[in-house]
Amino acid sequence: MNNKKLLIIELNEFSEDLLVYSSKVLNLKNISKLLTMKNSDTISKNKKEHHGLDPWVEWVSVHTGVSHEFHKIDHLAETQYLKYPQLWEILDAEGYSSGIWGVMNSSRKKANNCRFFFPDPWTFSEEAYPKKINNFLSLPRYYAKNYMSPALDKLLIKSFRLLKFILFEVNIFYLRKEIFYSLRNFIKLGIFNTTEKFQNSKSETYQNILFSLFDLFSAKIFLKYKKSYNPDISILFLNSLAHAQHKAWDKKYLSKNITFTLKTIDKILGLFFKEESCKDAILILNCLGQKNVDGEDYFIYRQINPKKFIKKIGINFLSLEQCMTNESHIFFKNNKELEIAFNLLTDAEVNGSKLFHVEKDKYNSKKIFYQLDYFKFLESDATFTIDKKSFKFYDYFSILNRRTGAHTPFGKAYYKNINIKKSLYNYEIFNEVLAFFRNKV
Repeated sequence: MNNKKLLIIELNEFSEDLLVYSSKVLNLKNISKLLTMKNSDTISKNKKEHHGLDPWVEWVSVHTGVSHEFHKIDHLAETQYLKYPQLWEILDAEGYSSGIWGVMNSSRKKANNCRFFFPDPWTFSEEAYPKKINNFLSLPRYYAKNYMSPALDKLLIKSFRLLKFILFEVNIFYLRKEIFYSLRNFIKLGIFNTTEKFQNSKSETYQNILFSLFDLFSAKIFLKYKKSYNPDISILFLNSLAHAQHKAWDKKYLSKNITFTLKTIDKILGLFFKEESCKDAILILNCLGQKNVDGEDYFIYRQINPKKFIKKIGINFLSLEQCMTNESHIFFKNNKELEIAFNLLTDAEVNGSKLFHVEKDKYNSKKIFYQLDYFKFLESDATFTIDKKSFKFYDYFSILNRRTGAHTPFGKAYYKNINIKKSLYNYEIFNEVLAFFRNKV
């Protein structure tokens, strides 16, 4: 084995054009440093968003070294069905240690040399390792799924677990700079912020602040674990910039929301650039990109309380797990109840169009996946129909925002002290990383 270390930062879906522009306008020195590194172009074989060209599909390709057509993972929280070993599992078998943090749609599985593992908040089947990290996971996992209708008692319990983790596992003094940064920006951008336009509403501003700050605290805690365990390969996943691009990326200027996220990402990169050694390798990639679609009539809606909605339309189910944006997995006791649910959701219509995309799970005969599949603007009095019954749309769904960023198959990888082909499919990054560790030079 060689003695090199590799840090991978998965900066999900970043737009290179946005990074170039904002680094100059906002004088972001760490993003500017990133842009001076060697770089390669990546591309996905998938071309259509919501049908493969999505991060929960594409990152699986990067981590397994095979394209979507082979790994066949279509949705979040399907890691238990993954038949191909992930990068850290392959390296584990060769004697290398790893630390995996927030990586989308991933699993520790049987990687015994994985020193620490923090799953993404939406992959409900995965637990953190060591177990005490679940105290940090509990609140973001709950809030990410239920922020439209959180239960106060659950928020308090999970907040207590988070505080316990910060006080006894991390040390609050270690996070003092991040805490002051958070308070200052909550006051500046949240309390005293005036809304700029539709996609920068007060509630969206708070969401954007929370998602950006989660990345900051998550990165700082990851760095603590990385220093403590010193794994051969460390992977950190960051999602706040993808979120801001989707919702606050104005064509004409940098909104307050996206400016805050960009400054926070710059701050995060600075944490790692400060710690890097001259011989260790770093790889920062997006897997897929985003293009600006500000001004197009493309709206994203989210279920307010999916369990309440499903019960209201007469569906019996065992459990329901909401995912990232507007999709859910529903589990049933028997096939009869599944068929009733499948037919009801498939027949749902709004303005003469299908309301949902519905799939029977190809692995579990008692589970279905459904996702909102309507993207046009709906007036406040809009209704939808299910089984000839009419329901007020906004009693069960909320408009998240008019979309400002959409997925593209074109990605970018920046790196130092590792060789990457100049142009490659995103899943071929897998082989480049393996070659780095297998090369004894």
